[in-house]
Amino acid sequence: MRQTLLIAHLTVKCWLKQPMPLFAMMLFPLLLLGITYLGLKPLLDEKQWVEPFTVAIVDEDNTFETKILMKQYEESEELQAVLSFQKTDGKTASEMLANNEIAGMVIVPDGFTNGIRRGKNIPVTVIGNPERPFQAELLQQVMVSNANLISAAQSGANAAFHYLRKMGLSSEEFATYRDAIITDFTLQALNRNKIYETETLSALGGITPVEFYSLSGVLILLLIGGLFGMSLTARGEQTALRERLSLQGVRSSVFFFGNIISVFMLLVIQCALLIVLFYSVTKTWSILATVILLTYCLAVSSLFALCQELFQRNGAKWGAGILLVVGMTATSGSVLPLSYLPELWRSVSFLNVLHHTHNGLVETLFSGAGEWSLVVTLMGFSVVFWIFGILIITIKKRLPWSGQLPLHV
Repeated sequence: MRQTLLIAHLTVKCWLKQPMPLFAMMLFPLLLLGITYLGLKPLLDEKQWVEPFTVAIVDEDNTFETKILMKQYEESEELQAVLSFQKTDGKTASEMLANNEIAGMVIVPDGFTNGIRRGKNIPVTVIGNPERPFQAELLQQVMVSNANLISAAQSGANAAFHYLRKMGLSSEEFATYRDAIITDFTLQALNRNKIYETETLSALGGITPVEFYSLSGVLILLLIGGLFGMSLTARGEQTALRERLSLQGVRSSVFFFGNIISVFMLLVIQCALLIVLFYSVTKTWSILATVILLTYCLAVSSLFALCQELFQRNGAKWGAGILLVVGMTATSGSVLPLSYLPELWRSVSFLNVLHHTHNGLVETLFSGAGEWSLVVTLMGFSVVFWIFGILIITIKKRLPWSGQLPLHV
């Protein structure tokens, strides 16, 4: 044990002699989080992926019904989340579209209201901005949805007219009822918040996307930190140190556990920084979560120490480490919930330390159902990595081409 701690101490001293790679590793999480935050800022600030864009409305019909319809558009919470309407005339709207000031324009033609009364289809013209294809397509889909709703309302109004005619009403009474029915059916059909009740089913375990992906970010960044830690322990200075101490009788297993301890210390420092950032976003943490995260750091450092023993060349270590990070992240359910993944990926997730840690922290922090048994499970992963590491070291010593044959005096 004393030799292992000494090797870890010497390894850290070698890092401090050339601190730039160490600083790059420590600052990498902040850089990655900053880039991610800029990309997800609309979602974090406005709880949406698309920032609202402006659409010009040209009302050539200019009737009471179209004015009510435009007012309802402007006051709709659903539409306000993505659209900002600006009433104007056709010439001004065309100039704004040509100058890329709006994402599209909607023209309500003359006779639109009378067409609804008479059951005649008078289409609304929608012109999208080719320089904003995504927003133009979204505007088109919104207007197609509204057109379908108006068609449904018109069918309902026609059914009402059929029964009104059977009631033997006078022309004046029929006209009064007809106008009221058209207005009520059309406006009620477009006012979807009062017709439909929306229930959102989440695959994130009942927590918000911000909470889910903040936790995922912490664990994935620590996993990437383990990869960088492996590269630091595989530098030329460490290789030369290992060769000199091996000649003095220091066993390879001592270097193996020394690498685990040194990388673990780096991950603990990163862990403290990430916990502060996570708490600033979610306002939650616990002692059990801290212990779980520390055992996760131990498992990660053990995993990459094992990866380092498997390969001799730095290129092979990096390649295997990157594949390991990508594979563990993809099958863990921390980026996409397991319900979205193929059945084969779900079946192997129980072998993934990232999967167990993510699920355990979700239950601990947000469900209040965390258990200390998860700490035992994560320690079990570390012990398995240690056993495989010692086994690989033993096998390598017995291989004649390994260059690690025992010295004979």
